[in-house]
Amino acid sequence: MLAESYSMNPGDELLVGFKFTLNPGWHTYWENPGDAGEGASIKWNLPNDIVASKILWPGPERIPVEPLMTFGYEDEVVLLTKISTSAASAIPLNLNAQVSWYTCKEICIPQEAEVSIPIKLGSKTPSVSKGLLEHTLGKVPVEFNGTYRVNKLDDSYVLQGEFEKMDQYDSMYFFPKEYGLTNYTENQQYEKNIDTFSLQIMASEVTIEKESFKGVIAVNKNEDVNFIEIDYPLATKEASQEFNILTLIVFAFLGGLILNIMPCVFPILTIKILRFVEQSRDSTYKTLQQGLLFSLGVVISFLTIAALLIALKSGGESIGWGYQLQSPVVVSLLFYLFVILGFIFMSNIVLGSNLARLSSISLNKSDSLESFLTGVLAVIVASPCTAPFMGSAIGFALLQPSFYSILIFLGLGIGFSLPYLILSAKPSLLSFLPKPGQWMETFKQFMAFPMWASALWLLWVLSSQVGDQEVIQVLLGALLITTGLWLIEKNNSEKNWVKWLMRLPFLLLFIFSLWLIPASYSDLDESKQDQLTYTPQLLDDLREENSLVFLNFTADWCITCKVNEAVALKTTKVSKLLADKNITYMEADWTRKDPIISSTLEQYGRTGLPLYLLFPSKGDPLILPEILTEDILLSYLNEVQ
Repeated sequence: MLAESYSMNPGDELLVGFKFTLNPGWHTYWENPGDAGEGASIKWNLPNDIVASKILWPGPERIPVEPLMTFGYEDEVVLLTKISTSAASAIPLNLNAQVSWYTCKEICIPQEAEVSIPIKLGSKTPSVSKGLLEHTLGKVPVEFNGTYRVNKLDDSYVLQGEFEKMDQYDSMYFFPKEYGLTNYTENQQYEKNIDTFSLQIMASEVTIEKESFKGVIAVNKNEDVNFIEIDYPLATKEASQEFNILTLIVFAFLGGLILNIMPCVFPILTIKILRFVEQSRDSTYKTLQQGLLFSLGVVISFLTIAALLIALKSGGESIGWGYQLQSPVVVSLLFYLFVILGFIFMSNIVLGSNLARLSSISLNKSDSLESFLTGVLAVIVASPCTAPFMGSAIGFALLQPSFYSILIFLGLGIGFSLPYLILSAKPSLLSFLPKPGQWMETFKQFMAFPMWASALWLLWVLSSQVGDQEVIQVLLGALLITTGLWLIEKNNSEKNWVKWLMRLPFLLLFIFSLWLIPASYSDLDESKQDQLTYTPQLLDDLREENSLVFLNFTADWCITCKVNEAVALKTTKVSKLLADKNITYMEADWTRKDPIISSTLEQYGRTGLPLYLLFPSKGDPLILPEILTEDILLSYLNEVQ
């Protein structure tokens, strides 16, 4: 038994330790010994006003004892305890303890000893053992200094997170503190990215319900091992539904199905309507072929986005679902695209018949590539939306770098394309459409207006990312593009070389319009901020004051978010109830890329919008549905305390 000092005054705290020196090949155990053994125990004999802390266990090592795995120490270990005294404690005194432990090699020997050291009255004077005790204290696990989460996936746990100033650790291993949490003999799969990590740990074969995922992470860099303590609450079956991968795939499928009726997809619905009108006079085979090609475009696009997102996340990027509309370049290009589509619908122009006319109606040309590209466009435009059931599925998919992510996105793509595929396979369902005629041209022209409405929405999104001058530049680019299209339409020459020559001005104008696109964000206009802006520190301060808080994760490009705000969040009744109950309303605006908001979304298993959190005065927040009505929101607000 060692002490940092052999003298102290009443009210002091004293660090003491029990040093075990082991013969070669022998070991003793950690607090969780693994598959066999038992950790040391200390029974103190102290005056009533003197208190000994629990054992401060230094981080363990793995000690395989085939076919088992144990956790403990070899060679030498010091188990620490802190002794606390009060101002009325009587000193001098004897620190007396009964220590029991196991020492094992091929066999285990239970041992015990009674140890005692005298402590004199006086100022603390460092002993020769103080350096060893402080060095051992540095091996005691410290609290996790960063964000992390734990997901249960079938027969394994997935620990994911990021460290503040995280190094690229060479290896990582999780030691559970409780029996029945993990499988000790199975290898743990460690994946490291730039500033994030993922550790997959096989669950115990013994089914024991645990309230938390508690243990110690050993991180190794250049043979220097540090220990970090984690304690993540696990949802019990009574508290919340435990999702397995099949459930998440089903959720993704349902989310993709519902995505068809979300407001983000309205521009694509107009394109689909045009295709249904044209296909109503085609053969059953051709109609089915176009449906399959559209579905193929949707599925491939979803899988491509999945691969891109997973690759970017592995590279340390803070991204999420719909992240492409956080880019002024992408928003500007989509604005140009919808302006072009509207012009094509309104005119008689046909662009690039051999490159697919992307939803312009033609009576005698093949539409195979067009159907495929329409599916691609549908995914690009629809991705800013998060439909019901999609939140948990996509959140898990983007946080889980594995084959399961691909399956979830595949389910999403199949669900999204299924209605169109069914209508293509059963043309009789289109019998309500009238026979082809002049009305089709009128209908085609009418469909230009939803395209231009979508372009206006994208321009509004762009105005939140860049300044007025950059918005005017993009408007000028659209003007140049439509001027070029007008020149093409007015060319009535039957000579091919004249047709191609007249397309040259359009090409030059289009290239110049691309040069006008802004490449980066402009400074925020603080005068436009009329609500409380989310920061983690502000939320923590309000939580410490036991305030009620409603946190709205939103973005200008999330149409679902804006619809919810119009019909529920910002109505008179809701505003009055927020004021009456003194609920602080806060917005986390993700219109621009923001790693802090991305990280917060990940904490709640989400990577897309919308997300609504209602914080009671104490306890965990309530996660509200993605689709809100005024009545639903009022019921939540009335019940929160």
